[in-house]
Amino acid sequence: MGTVYVGYDPFADRDVALKACTLPARDDDNAARIARKLFFNEAHTAGALDHPNILTVFDAGEEDGQPYIVMEYVEGGQTLARHCHVDNLLPPAKVAEYIARCAAALDYAHRRGVVHRDIKPTNIMLTPSGDVKIGDFGIAQRASDETTHVLGMMGSPRYMSPEQVSDGVLTGQTDLYSLGVVMFELLTGRTPYTATSLPSLFKQIVHDDAPSAQELREDIIDGLDSIVQCALEKELPYRYQSGTEFAADLAALFTEIRTVTDAHPDREQRFETLREFGFFNEFSDTELIEIVNFSQWRHLDAGQTCSFSAHVHNYAVVLSGDAEVVQAEKVRTTIGPGEVFATNGTSADSSLRARNGCVVLVLGAAKLDQVSEQTRARFQGNMLRALTLRLSVSRIVPAGVASDRAH
Repeated sequence: MGTVYVGYDPFADRDVALKACTLPARDDDNAARIARKLFFNEAHTAGALDHPNILTVFDAGEEDGQPYIVMEYVEGGQTLARHCHVDNLLPPAKVAEYIARCAAALDYAHRRGVVHRDIKPTNIMLTPSGDVKIGDFGIAQRASDETTHVLGMMGSPRYMSPEQVSDGVLTGQTDLYSLGVVMFELLTGRTPYTATSLPSLFKQIVHDDAPSAQELREDIIDGLDSIVQCALEKELPYRYQSGTEFAADLAALFTEIRTVTDAHPDREQRFETLREFGFFNEFSDTELIEIVNFSQWRHLDAGQTCSFSAHVHNYAVVLSGDAEVVQAEKVRTTIGPGEVFATNGTSADSSLRARNGCVVLVLGAAKLDQVSEQTRARFQGNMLRALTLRLSVSRIVPAGVASDRAH
């Protein structure tokens, strides 16, 4: 829509953001007309809103045929997009805090007849002080204005609601759906629906159930996952009716979310722990962070067990202590730090039983399918080499169970 400059307002003695509209070529009058409408639509809608979590518009006008908007300048601000990658995810408690503030800001806008229509991470600014501000109201829809109605379906496809991709009537609930997509992405590093074409993506959004965020990240509690699912409901009666309702549910969980987050070791600490093992030597930082995010860490006291079904592929790496491999109530072998264990989906039910305090990294096939192809191939390749090496030194291991020193 335009180029943004840092400017100085001598009357208010403050820096401002000056957004200059990028107009199409002179011979495309219709495109220029639409661009102007969208550009000044942002000034009209956002300029009428006064909320601490919405970027403030100070002025708008046109100089020598150049439309411009003067907005609040957030020095050092960055969008939430930087926290939508698996190697830079925020703690669940922080995600809940930011989304609650956005929900409250959207509720304020909705009560004033404004539907944003383009809520996504790149349109939410994170300030250096830890606050959030919603911006870019370029395609916002106002209840009292038909300006944007004639432009057809607009928005960012991955964040669109079912009614938005179906070109239906839009209310504030479409923004809440998009905010649910943002929340899902901040928690997991991916959007709920992905496809190689727009028709396929739109079909998923309209017909497919949203995946569970909890299945993609272990420190997401049931209540938080339920909130995401409610925001992503396809049927409007089951989706959040207002931003206030959305924010209230998140606020009610803050204490519990923080308790669960505090109970888990810091992800950086887990990253450094895995770096100590030869099994993970060849992993890049991004690949290793994916393993940290998608794996479960089981802390077993002496005598406690970690059970595995015979019908599910599971992989495990012992990180500390010693564990006995148990099948049919018999101890088959003992494995220690750096050694691996796997079930092949056809052997009998098995378990790891701690001989002393033991920490085991567990990664099931379902979770492994959700990491990047390169990370999955490296993990499975290292696991296969570890198991093959163990067999090559003639250590007897029942079918589907194996172990190996990995460093």
